[in-house]
Amino acid sequence: MTLSEQQQIITLWMDFLDGNELAFSRLYLLFFDDLLMYGRRVGGDDEMVEDVIQDLFVKLYQKKMELNDNTKLRSFLFRALKNQIYNQLLRHSKLRSLEDYDFPFDLNYTIDDEMFSNQAQQLSDEIHCIMKGLTGRQKEIIYLRFVHEMSFEEISEIMDIHVQSARNLLFRSIGKIRKETSMVSFLSVLQVITVQL
Repeated sequence: MTLSEQQQIITLWMDFLDGNELAFSRLYLLFFDDLLMYGRRVGGDDEMVEDVIQDLFVKLYQKKMELNDNTKLRSFLFRALKNQIYNQLLRHSKLRSLEDYDFPFDLNYTIDDEMFSNQAQQLSDEIHCIMKGLTGRQKEIIYLRFVHEMSFEEISEIMDIHVQSARNLLFRSIGKIRKETSMVSFLSVLQVITVQL
């Protein structure tokens, strides 16, 4: 996220806290697609995720929460969404706590046949094999870092880990991908992850 985008979010949030309802609507529209994509990946279906996003924004609107750090609105929304989805999944299961289950993270991808021409099927098979070998948390950190271009501070808030742990997890995740591929394939895998998701 660029500095101007971050500043726009802060400005809209402050305007909303000052009573500007249009600013709140713009925040909702600004975050909706990213939250929907993320919510699907942490285990919610479209209907559940849309309902949770709306509930989350209704609570924000009603409470006009003051965040300790207004630069953390994006990470706050992602984490709140994730927690709400997990709570709903727990309610509909026999699990007693989140510790009983390793929630998968769905990291979908597509291969652009024109971009990779004759390598597309081979690359698709290789990426599929690599993705199966990653844990849910490894997929999640790759997604947050490369798709949403989040800082390690934001990732640590969302994943509830220390900043250094986020750095280490990403380093190990990339290392695992690198170990499973040739250099050419590794660069292609990263390109697919960052461009095609």
